[in-house]
Amino acid sequence: MNLSETIFSQDRLALFGYGLFETLLITEHGPLFPDLHWQRMKKGADFLGLTLPIETNWLAQVQKFIVQAPNQVPYALRVTLSGGAPQAHLPSQLLFHARIIPYTPAQYTMGIRLHLLPTPRNERSPLTAIKSTNYLENILAKETAARHGAEEGLWLNSQGYISEGTMSNLFFIKNGTLFTPSLSSGCLPGTRRQLILKVARSLQIRTEEGLYPLSELLLADEIFMTNALMGIMPVRQIDDFSFSFGSVDSTTSSLRQLEVGYYDLIDKV
Repeated sequence: MNLSETIFSQDRLALFGYGLFETLLITEHGPLFPDLHWQRMKKGADFLGLTLPIETNWLAQVQKFIVQAPNQVPYALRVTLSGGAPQAHLPSQLLFHARIIPYTPAQYTMGIRLHLLPTPRNERSPLTAIKSTNYLENILAKETAARHGAEEGLWLNSQGYISEGTMSNLFFIKNGTLFTPSLSSGCLPGTRRQLILKVARSLQIRTEEGLYPLSELLLADEIFMTNALMGIMPVRQIDDFSFSFGSVDSTTSSLRQLEVGYYDLIDKV
């Protein structure tokens, strides 16, 4: 296992997008929930036949980069595991890249707009279960959403059920129950998806994972998206359909209860 800032031309990452990545949120406390990111990368590495350092060594290399390349917190840190080149005896590499967080305070206050994407998510693809560097489909879908004035796209799968955003998981609340598409919908097993379900259960909010048509989503009381950088992001609109959500100081909004619970979880890290 090499640690380098250079991708060799014969590395399968450069040639085919063969690799994995995780995006960690770095705060004044360091990387948040790195264990969840390592666990997902390990599952992906096993699936692709790649060697990943054990968790303690992986985290030590993350911490080394944070110390050697200081940035203003909070920021995003992408950790990439390259595919290497077995025939050329080139091992996989860990690569690091820091960038700013793209979300704004106004988006959390106003909520974001989603665009229903014209192409389906293939829930039968093995790539839906891993965070692959073969990310062109997501980038193109994100650009499609932007051309329609939306901050994020929304995928239905090939059976017409809601699946996920281009870079986020989807949740909606109806009659006090928290719903999210099951992994069988083709959505990525997000780290924050896992945590939000945990927070909901700790708050005794009923949760349900399943396959839901768009018509059910459009009847939701509140909708939000999650990923490691955005945390909980309210949704105000899906194309021409508008939605409301609780104000920041609301005591009755399930979304805001989950938000408080999520930040309480972060404070305990």
